[in-house]
Amino acid sequence: MAASKAARRGQKPLVQYSTTIDGLNASILPAVVLSTVTWYLLQYIVQPLFGPDEYYIDEEFHVPQAQHYCRGEFHKWDPKITTLPGLYLLSSIVLVPFIKIYDTILSLFGVLDNDDLRVNDPCSLVALRAVNAVGAPACLYYAYYRCQLLLFPDENKKTKITKWTCLFLALNVATFPVIYAPYSMLYYTDAWATASVFLWYSSHLSNETHSLVKIIFGGFSVLCRQTNIAWLVFASIIDVCHCAEQCFPTIKNSVSIFSYIQTSIAELYYCCSIKKKNKSKKLIEFFQKCLRLTSPSIIVIVSFISFVVLLNNGDIVVGDRHAHIPRFHPMQLCYFVIFVLAFSLPWLLSQTYYQRKISNSVNKHFNLVKAFNEIHNNTSKIFVLILLIIISGLVYFNTIAHPYLLADNRHYTFYVWRLLFSPGKPVFLRYLPVPFYAYGLWLVDRTLMQSSIAYRLAYWIVTPLILCAQFLLEPRYFVVPYLMYRLHSNIYFTHFYTFKAAFIEFIAYQVFNFIIMWVFLYSPFISTMDNTGRLDRFTW
Repeated sequence: MAASKAARRGQKPLVQYSTTIDGLNASILPAVVLSTVTWYLLQYIVQPLFGPDEYYIDEEFHVPQAQHYCRGEFHKWDPKITTLPGLYLLSSIVLVPFIKIYDTILSLFGVLDNDDLRVNDPCSLVALRAVNAVGAPACLYYAYYRCQLLLFPDENKKTKITKWTCLFLALNVATFPVIYAPYSMLYYTDAWATASVFLWYSSHLSNETHSLVKIIFGGFSVLCRQTNIAWLVFASIIDVCHCAEQCFPTIKNSVSIFSYIQTSIAELYYCCSIKKKNKSKKLIEFFQKCLRLTSPSIIVIVSFISFVVLLNNGDIVVGDRHAHIPRFHPMQLCYFVIFVLAFSLPWLLSQTYYQRKISNSVNKHFNLVKAFNEIHNNTSKIFVLILLIIISGLVYFNTIAHPYLLADNRHYTFYVWRLLFSPGKPVFLRYLPVPFYAYGLWLVDRTLMQSSIAYRLAYWIVTPLILCAQFLLEPRYFVVPYLMYRLHSNIYFTHFYTFKAAFIEFIAYQVFNFIIMWVFLYSPFISTMDNTGRLDRFTW
C-alpha cells in the first residue's frame, strides 16, 4: 500500500494519536510486561552474580555520583564523568520520594521500625539499576510505538495487523541488543539516553503537545547525553524544509537533494532581491512559520550552546576531556553502515524470503538480490568506482584506534579490531569490507528515499556530524542513528508478511540478547586491567 502523503513528506500528521482502548493496550500493556521481565532478570538473574556493592566498569563513577544527588549534594561532581547529570537527576527524583513513601507505608504496618528507616538507602546499587531496568525499555517502547502512529496515521488505522507490526517493531527497538543486554540492567546512561530521544521525538511529532512539554523532553534528552542535541537540530532542519515547501511550492518538485537545496536557495534569494509586496509577505510568512514550529527545539539548542560556550570552556564533554578529544574520523560512517547491515539482516533476509508475496514497492528496497541488481543496472559504474576509491583512501589514511579500544579487552570491539586491523595482520584484511561499506552507504540512502527529501537531507547532515567527530569506536554511538533510520524506513505496515518479518526480527534479537547475556553472566575472566585478580565480563 502506498504511504500517506504526510509520512512520505516526513510532515507532522494532521491525524493525531488516538488513545482508544486498543491503542492504549498496544502502547501500555507491552511496556508494563517489558518492565516486569527486565526487573525479574535484574533481580533474580543479574544481581545474584554481583556483590551488593560490586560495580561494572563505568558504574564505578555513575553510582557514587547518583548517590550524591540522592543526598542533595548537587555541588559534588566526579571529574571523570563525561555526560551531563540527566540520569542522576531522574534517579534522585524517582527513588528518594518512592523509597520514603514505601518505607513509611511498611512502618505503619509494623514491618519496619524507625532504625530501619534511618539506614535504608534509597539509592542503593540495585535501586539505581532498577531505574534503568524498569523505566528505560518501557519508555523506549512506548515512545517508539507512538512515533510510528504519529508518522504514519493513515496506515495505522487500517487493519489490526498494522498494530501488531508496530508493536513488534517497537519491541525490537526496546530490546535492541546493543542497549538492552546488559546495559538496561546496569546503571549506565545509554538506555535512558536512547529512550529520552524518542520520548522527545514523539512529543515533537504531535501537534497537540504543548511547547513547554517539548522543551522539557528536549532538555532532558540533552541532559542524558550531549550529542542528543544533534537530533533537535535534525528536527529543526526538517521543520524549516517543510515551511519552505509550504511557502514556495516549487521546492516540492525537486527530485534530488542537490536540486532541493538549489531551488530553496533560489527562492529565498529571489524573495530577498526583488522588492515586491507579495514576495516580502511570503518571506515574512516563511520566517513566522519557522519560528512557530522550531521554537521549542531552538530554545534548547541555544541554551545548550550558551552552556558550552559560557560555562564549559567550549567543550561538549564535562569531564575527562583529555580522553575524549574530538577527532575527524570519517571511517566511523563506514563502521556505522556495517552496523546497519548487521542488525538489519533478520529484517532484510525475512523480507527477501517473502519476496513473491510482498509488493514490488517494498521489494525494491529490501530484497538483497534486487538491490545488488539495481546497483549493477542503474548506478553509474564510474560513480561506483569513485566511491570505492574514496572509501579505500579513508581505510588507508583514517584507520585509527583510540587507546581505550586497544587496551580494554572487556569489549567485543577490542577483538574485532585485533582480528582485522591490528599491526602485524595482513594489510588486505582491512580492505575486505570496502565493498560492504559502499553497499551499506548505498542501501541506507536508497532506503531513506521512501521518506521525504527533507528527512534525507537532515539525516545526512546530522548522522555524520555525530559520528565523524568520535575518536573511539563504540557500537553504542550508532544506536540512535540506526533507530531513526529504521523509524523512517518502516512505512509498509499493512501487509501480513511485513508483520512476519518484524516477528522474525524480534525472535532473532531475543536469541542475540540471550547469547550476549549468557556470555556476560557465565563467562567471566580474570581481569588484566590491574593485578587485583578480580573477575571481568564481556560486553559491547
